[in-house]
Amino acid sequence: MTSVLRWPGAALRSAPDKAPRSSRWLVVAAASFVLSAILAAGLLLGHLYRRDMARAEREIENLALVLANYTENTFRSVELLHQGLMQLVTILGVENTREFDERLSTQAVNLELRSMISALPQIEALFLTNAQGVTIASSRAWPLPVFSIADRPHFSVLRDDPQLATYLAPPARNIQTGTWNIYLSRRLETANGEFLGIAGVGIGLTDFEEFLGRIDLGPTGVISLWRRDLVLMARFPHPEPGQNSSADADAIRFAQIAGAASGLTYHSESPLDGVERIIAARALSDYPVIVTVSRSVDDVLASWWQHVLTTSIALVLVTLTAIGGALLGIRHLQSRDQLATARTALSVLEEQRKGAARIDFLAHHDALTGLANRALLRSVIDGALVRAKAGGKPFAVLYLDLDHFKDVNDTLGHGGGDTLLQAVAGRCMGQVRQIDTIARLGGDEFAFVQMELDQPKDAGLLAQRLVEELRAPFEIDGHRVVVGASIGIAVAPRDGLDADTLLKNADMALYRAKAAGRSRFRYFEQGMHAQAQKRRRDQFDLRRALENQEFELYYQKQVTLPARRLIGFEALLRWRDPYRGLILPDQFISLAEEMGLIIPLGEWVLHQACAQAAAWPTPWRVAVNLSPVQFGGGRLYEAVRSALALSGLDPARLELEITESVLLRETEETMASLHRLRELGVAIALDDFGVGYSSLGYLQRFPFDRVKIDRSFVASLGYSRESNAIVRSVVTLGTALDMSITAEGVENEAQCALLAEIGCHEAQGFLFGKPEPADTVSLAPSC
Repeated sequence: MTSVLRWPGAALRSAPDKAPRSSRWLVVAAASFVLSAILAAGLLLGHLYRRDMARAEREIENLALVLANYTENTFRSVELLHQGLMQLVTILGVENTREFDERLSTQAVNLELRSMISALPQIEALFLTNAQGVTIASSRAWPLPVFSIADRPHFSVLRDDPQLATYLAPPARNIQTGTWNIYLSRRLETANGEFLGIAGVGIGLTDFEEFLGRIDLGPTGVISLWRRDLVLMARFPHPEPGQNSSADADAIRFAQIAGAASGLTYHSESPLDGVERIIAARALSDYPVIVTVSRSVDDVLASWWQHVLTTSIALVLVTLTAIGGALLGIRHLQSRDQLATARTALSVLEEQRKGAARIDFLAHHDALTGLANRALLRSVIDGALVRAKAGGKPFAVLYLDLDHFKDVNDTLGHGGGDTLLQAVAGRCMGQVRQIDTIARLGGDEFAFVQMELDQPKDAGLLAQRLVEELRAPFEIDGHRVVVGASIGIAVAPRDGLDADTLLKNADMALYRAKAAGRSRFRYFEQGMHAQAQKRRRDQFDLRRALENQEFELYYQKQVTLPARRLIGFEALLRWRDPYRGLILPDQFISLAEEMGLIIPLGEWVLHQACAQAAAWPTPWRVAVNLSPVQFGGGRLYEAVRSALALSGLDPARLELEITESVLLRETEETMASLHRLRELGVAIALDDFGVGYSSLGYLQRFPFDRVKIDRSFVASLGYSRESNAIVRSVVTLGTALDMSITAEGVENEAQCALLAEIGCHEAQGFLFGKPEPADTVSLAPSC
């Protein structure tokens, strides 16, 4: 009985003993799990912290590199402008301050400055300032208002320090426009060291900071451009009012940045607001400038703090759910979350790698064609020069420019032009090896680096293949487009020991190829430097001549046959240069056509000839030559109409002479222009007949009033059966078509007699009188 009563008591005592032990084990297990979760969360958050910080550092490092390259390329283009201005001073023969003021304060210099910056949108102004600080020439306006910058640092520092060649000034407000600019100026002086003034380039600060503003760095991102002496040049966003703009700069830190070839990344607490920032800085290699890109640590860690909040909530839930049955589920969920986090981390790293690769590609390649850009091209040339100087094989730089590309842009628009450039790039890729490089330099200009030449003629073989490949028609947006290519070649190290020299020499050879007739190539020759200088001088002189009205009209008599009665004059253009004397048109007309000056010059000839003819006492006709270029300017009809109206000349007395080259590219616009001119009442003559292509066909397409037989046939008249037959045929055909026939270049009586016998209607040449100035023209007909 007693024993039975003790057994249940023993059982009751043992049950409470096991419950606390199980509870303790559960508590220990739960506590262990919670501690493990906290430790895992700490490791995960530490990994995410390091990842976010490293990613942010790499992003701003890459951006600092891209911005440094962009800024350096901008300053290099400024240096090229400086060199062009110094060359202009040399070409004009400036030897003292008086000549500096006189020869550079002209409209011709203004036009030259505008053309120099036409392809550089980031350049706000190009100007020349004399030794007194007065700006005498600028690309902004003509005529130029008189103003002085003598108190501006970009002038005064160079004036006061003869040892300083160039100076990058702090931002300053432009006197004329009120805009803020960065000025990079160069000291100009004579050969004996006399200070002439400065050549200055203004870089628009507004455009530059707008470019920085398009880069998304988040709400706390800051991009700054500094001089190495802690002067702030540009910043986005702008400092708040009252803030010290140089407070972020640290002299010791900037000295470290200047000495670090690959830049420097560091953390620093800003003295402005006490905010800790990540800063990536990179110094430009050739200029005293540092680019900094920064983000606040709080901004970088915003996502990380979200992870901290999420993890803390999860830990609270884990702590409240310390039950044995939920332990496996929680562990399984934790494992799954860790796997997803790992995958996310890998995905982020891959996206970061792709983004960095994309930034690097855009920094070194042309966005339209995918070819190398100018920066990568220079790097390739520099590397090839190092190998060539060390005994490696020579290499070639080919400079290619498309012929008639402007016509495609005008006809199909810029979209069609871009499609053509992409097609050109594709064809060029098929003509080079993998070791060669193709770059697009801008517009329709391309450059090739042909590596490891066995002999210089290999470059010519590549150039010929490219010319033939690009001569074939293109299909662009359903249109058949025919262009061509001209190429200049420089071989290294023979033709240059640096990238700039090789590109410049290849460009000179390209110009020679274009001057020889396009769709061909030329090698660089040493004499091209002198020719390029002469060409620039001729261009400048031609602009000056048009501005100063240095042109004159001479007149050559035209007589009837056989009576030799005076019936009119042909107006012939002459250039009276103050230094070289009287210059004939064959020495400057082609240059005027290439520069586009033939249009205003041709309009001057029309007005002058009509006005002088209207003053003659006898109503003789006057013949004026037209350039093919004038038919493409859209102003020819109005120029003729205006010349007739202002002079009061009877339209029947004006004869316009064109050559067959006008009709070689016959278009509806050309024929329409000729018919509109005929409607004014003027006569149209076909000059130099017989020396072009398919001449007889032109007489069917347009009813000319007159055909002028070229002097080359008249010169051999009586000695050549072929010339005799051609002249007879032209006279017979012209008479049948009711066209008057004039023989040019008649110099002796035998020619005159034979022409009269054949039945030629009119003649002109030295036999009847040499060309004479307007005020000394003899009005009495003679043979």
